[in-house]
Amino acid sequence: MIGSKAIGISIAVLLILMIVYSNLMLARAVIGDSPSIYNNGPGGVSYFFTTVMLRHSPIVIMSFDELHQYAPWLHALFIISPDKPISMDDALKVLNWVKNGGEVIVMDETSNTVAFLKLVGAAPGAFVGYIVMGICRVNNMPVPVLFDVYQTFSKIDDGKPLCWASKSVVAFEKKIGKGEVIVIGDSSLIINYMLLDTRYGAPNIYFIKQLVGPRSVLIYEGGRAYRIIYSVKGVMTINSIMTVITSIPSMFFAHQGILKIVALLGLWLVVTGFISLYLFSFPRTPYPKLKKIAKPKALITGKEIMRGLKDWGVKTSKKE
Repeated sequence: MIGSKAIGISIAVLLILMIVYSNLMLARAVIGDSPSIYNNGPGGVSYFFTTVMLRHSPIVIMSFDELHQYAPWLHALFIISPDKPISMDDALKVLNWVKNGGEVIVMDETSNTVAFLKLVGAAPGAFVGYIVMGICRVNNMPVPVLFDVYQTFSKIDDGKPLCWASKSVVAFEKKIGKGEVIVIGDSSLIINYMLLDTRYGAPNIYFIKQLVGPRSVLIYEGGRAYRIIYSVKGVMTINSIMTVITSIPSMFFAHQGILKIVALLGLWLVVTGFISLYLFSFPRTPYPKLKKIAKPKALITGKEIMRGLKDWGVKTSKKE
């Protein structure tokens, strides 16, 4: 009985946290129509994140310093047209993660990922501002892919061309260390407009899914320009807590992950178990202990009453 109540409390707490987490998007709003998971507009990638990639357990990271928490050989990192330039220091962190077996998929038609391109020996070419049907090769098969405002590449060093549009290379892949880098000169392949409002969403998604394979997905959102909604600023604190909670599954594959997850589960069981025991199990005295009734004592004597009445001007008479 006690165990079922403890489980009930744990489930209730988790449900409350899930409800709060489902409303976290109210705490921030992206500036403009950037390809962000928090943008439900035409240029956002919220549909890609929440629906299409659900089976790949997508996780959001806000800093490249978080990469060490995720086993490189089990994850694919998406960098989708960040609003701010990636520094050389951050580019090196990503490259080192790739060398250890990670896969990074850069989708960008801006110049904000130039630092990373330099590290992998690539250089941007012409910028094309219109829509065109291109061809990508994956698993030795051609796949039609629709590009909408894209960047070509004039130099890819030892990279292997992956996509072509108007006879120009629009995407390439390159093996680095134990991992792989895939660079696509267009983030619009997976934006909401392309996936929901055109007939080319299916082949575009097929192409991306083939690149990811069985890996789990990491999406970098730290390079966004956000506008905080201060009326719900307190939710951001809960967001930090939920970030920790939602990252627990990844700890299975991190260094010393088993120890971390066992420690967290142990802490959770101790807290919920103590609350349950306190509410339902600790012995209590059914009735309050009655104190011994003391013999009542007069608080004021008759003599003092007579003297008080006299002081107030009330005439008193004393029986003989």
